[in-house]
Amino acid sequence: MKKTLFLLVFALVLTATYIRFNQTEQLNLNDADRELLPDYIAEQVTRTLYDGQGYVADHIKAERLEFFERLGFTQFENPQYTLFDAEHQPAWEVTSQFGIWLPDDKIILEQQVRIVNVSGSELVDRIDTDNLELLLPSKVLQTSAPVKIIGKGFYINGIGLQADLAEQNMRIVKHLETVYANEQN
Repeated sequence: MKKTLFLLVFALVLTATYIRFNQTEQLNLNDADRELLPDYIAEQVTRTLYDGQGYVADHIKAERLEFFERLGFTQFENPQYTLFDAEHQPAWEVTSQFGIWLPDDKIILEQQVRIVNVSGSELVDRIDTDNLELLLPSKVLQTSAPVKIIGKGFYINGIGLQADLAEQNMRIVKHLETVYANEQN
């Protein structure tokens, strides 16, 4: 009888111990899973930032936004970012399929990145690449991916780009080819 009672108590202690440790593991997994879930999700988002004089400094629109407070970034789907010139007019529009906004005002854009000159006053009309880093508020662009720069009567293929849109200068890290259109009327 004592032997049976001892085995029964021992089995209960083992079961309780197993349940206790199994619940702790599940709680830890749930904390990790929660970290990967966004704190909030927004659809059809528009954000406008103004400078000290009240002019629009930058403007971003996205189909979807996911904010991750614990991880410290915001993720966008189909972002459209507008940069303004010194006269406070829209100068460049940057689009991609995905974007991540990091807390140090660095935006990483991926998949079908396109930078379009919306002012029409620059030599370059458009830049296409696969990924790009946009540093704010300095308006510096950089990538190590292949780039195609399309302008009035020419296009340039290269690898890597460093551009300062505020200073209006651009450098291709590795030039591959330049093709000029020789149109005659």
